[in-house]
Order: sequence, then C-alpha cells, then structure tokens
Amino acid sequence: DQSQTDVKTLMEISLNLLQNTSSSFRSRVGVLIFLCTWLSNCSLAVQTFLSIDNSVPYLVSQICAESVTDNRELLIQSLCSFALGLCLIFNNNQVESYSIESLKRLIYNRMGADLFEEKLRVLSKFECYLEALQKPQLILSKSSDLILDYEFARLHQTLESSISCIILRQDINSIIQTSIDSMPINLYVQQTSTTITHSDDFMQERFKQINIHEKDEKQLMQNCDLDKTKILPFAQQIQEIKGTQAL
Repeated sequence: DQSQTDVKTLMEISLNLLQNTSSSFRSRVGVLIFLCTWLSNCSLAVQTFLSIDNSVPYLVSQICAESVTDNRELLIQSLCSFALGLCLIFNNNQVESYSIESLKRLIYNRMGADLFEEKLRVLSKFECYLEALQKPQLILSKSSDLILDYEFARLHQTLESSISCIILRQDINSIIQTSIDSMPINLYVQQTSTTITHSDDFMQERFKQINIHEKDEKQLMQNCDLDKTKILPFAQQIQEIKGTQAL
C-alpha cells in the first residue's frame, strides 16, 4: 500500500525500469520475468498491474513495434506478449477499462490475433528457452550466461496454450459472427430452414428403415417357430429309433 502519493510500489518501480531507455537488455528481461511470475495465478496482482496507467500501453507498444530484427528485442516482445496474456487468463474483471473482453478487443484492434500469437510463440524458439527446459539445475560458468531459468520456461510452456486458446476462441467466434452478419437475412433463414427440412427428412427415413427392420425381424422369428414345429416330429422319431437300437 502507498501511504504517501510520492511513494511508488514495487510494481510501478518495475515498470519504470522497463521504460527507462538506459536499462540494459538483461535488466529488462529480468524485470519482465519477475512481473510474469508475479502475475501468474494471481488475480490480485493482475488487478494491481492493470490499475497502473502506463502498464498495458507499454506492453502493447512493445508488441506492436515494427521492423524488429534484433533477437534480443524479439525476446522482449515475446515476454511482453506473455505478460499481456497472463492479464487475460487471470483477470478478475475488477478494472473496468481492462476487463477480459476489453483486453481482447484491444488485442484484436491494435495488433490482431495472428500477430499476438506470433509474438507469444517466439520465446519458445529461442535457444536459451530450450536449454532452460532441459536444465532444472542451474549450472553456469558465469552469471551472464543466465537469461531464462527452468522454472520460468516451464511456467511459459504451461500457460502459453491457455493464452492461445482464449485468443483463438474469440477469433473463431468473430469469424462465425462476421459470416452470419455478412449473409443476407433471407438467405440465412432459407439455409437454416433447408437444414431443418433435410434433418426432418433424414429422421423420417431412418424411422421407416427401423420399422422395416422390425417387421423383418418379426417375420424371421415366426419362420423360426414354424421350422421348429416341423422339426419336432423328426426329432421324436430319431429318439424312438435310438431307443429301439439300445434294446
């Protein structure tokens, strides 16, 4: 809690470090990993983060940055995408301007689902990420060798699919709704009516086939009973012959 207006919280200090142009690459990565770990599985942390004025705008600006060819900046973009994704899946909807639906619209309007997904997946292609997943125990010759650790790589691997699902589900719904909206209402009603009619015809045909099979089965049973009555006298004669031979 802030007892004085000029006292910054740890989360605000972290954001300031990220936006400071003099911050080194490793410092920015470290702060983003720290924030992502804090945001994961903690809706209160997400609520606090979203309440900071420049939090989401910073993440969006980093993700949307164009013509990024430096691998280090690509890694930063991917971490920002992950942080924004965490704000989606652990959002308690207490910050009205950044509710789940609001963040979805922001992603679609500012960058699109494809770009967001692309930036999110970039991290899993980095060699440092793959190496971190293979090394639960830290073995470093020097501290500068460490960029990502095993725990964070596992966290990203576990939650990346959840973030993708919520974005993909929205994308599919948008496509379906767009198709319906762009379709003339008369055509939509006509196609729906045709589908229902075809379904009714199909069900009626199935019921007819079932009735035919039931009749065939009944006739078969009757034939079996008739055959049994014909066979019974012969069976009795055979038993009598066997009895005579036994004597």
